[in-house]
Amino acid sequence: MDGFKRMATILPRLWHDRVTITGVRPAKDGPFTTTEDVTVCTDRPAKVVLSGLKAGEQSFFGTDSYDAKLIIDNGVKIDAGDLISVTDVNGHTTKYKRASKGYTGYASHQEVAMVRDEKAKEVSVDGMGKG
Repeated sequence: MDGFKRMATILPRLWHDRVTITGVRPAKDGPFTTTEDVTVCTDRPAKVVLSGLKAGEQSFFGTDSYDAKLIIDNGVKIDAGDLISVTDVNGHTTKYKRASKGYTGYASHQEVAMVRDEKAKEVSVDGMGKG
């Protein structure tokens, strides 16, 4: 088990994606319990693994939808429905609107199922993003 604990400290050094996670959490307001928007973590190392990204299933109707898995350390509590923004090693940011609760069954990390489901951005004049 000690090897897994050491691996948990080493793995984040290999993850080059950075995530910011926001969500809604319960908050006390006097005798009442309400909810408030919170930032769960900012600029935390993680790794995104794509799955379900098949060219034949991509639509010409302006959507960009696929499944992905976030691999992140167990030190952050991720609830179902949290919003996850991932900046990759090249500085590109992708927002995931739907996420599962983090599965923390591993000693070294947790996994979160995510779905990217947003309108695809139009490509500008020259077709390569340069206008």
